[in-house]
Amino acid sequence: MSKKKKKVVAYCRVSTLEQKKNGYGIDIQIRDATLCSERHGVLIEKFYTDEGESGVKEKRPALKRLMRDCKAGRIKIVILPSLDRLSREVRIAENLFYDFKRLGVRVLIADMPQYNGERKDIMMRQILEAVAEENRREIIDRLFKGRQERVRRGYSPGGNLPYGYVREDKMIIIDPREAEIIKKIYALDREGATGAAIAEGLNNDGYRMRNNRPWTQRQVCRILHRESLYRQGIVRYGSITGTNPGLAILEGEAAA
Repeated sequence: MSKKKKKVVAYCRVSTLEQKKNGYGIDIQIRDATLCSERHGVLIEKFYTDEGESGVKEKRPALKRLMRDCKAGRIKIVILPSLDRLSREVRIAENLFYDFKRLGVRVLIADMPQYNGERKDIMMRQILEAVAEENRREIIDRLFKGRQERVRRGYSPGGNLPYGYVREDKMIIIDPREAEIIKKIYALDREGATGAAIAEGLNNDGYRMRNNRPWTQRQVCRILHRESLYRQGIVRYGSITGTNPGLAILEGEAAA
């Protein structure tokens, strides 16, 4: 009985931040991996792609499938469009390279055309992994400081907006429909209704959350815990605060 032919595959990954910045996208990675395969005279039979997955996350769906197939003996060669697609943390990357070697899987790296797993290549690989890890830390630090400065100026730090607000032409404004529900929640709270009772009342009146799901006690409590934002326009990011009166939805209403 003949052995099943092992595959040549490629692994590509893009993080959520990279997706937003439209950087090294999956399509570009596929192109680079394909060019690498052509240089080595092999044909990629399957692409494993993780989208919106951080390079320091170990449990990625496509990566898990790749490693499962490697352990099952289905993979001969793994092509990486660049070293940091595998991981941006030295420990994770080295553990994966150790597993590839143990399982007899050859690794080709598009932006390291001479890489063949020799001792000098391993040293260069580890240096580049360390650089990628440090670059990630610098990106996170710049992002953190940028968000802090936005909050100091009274703007949202970014990401998903709190309930009650919407983006319009890069500006954050009050959403009239959601603001109506917020006012109703606080009015019921002043009357002494519990979070569960408020959620039930909203659902009975036909109100739904932003994702069109029924209101829950937990979501009502999240609204009530943001009183400083809804009443005074105070935005927070960690220990940093800022004030934007234009975000006050309950302005002029009596506090409970």
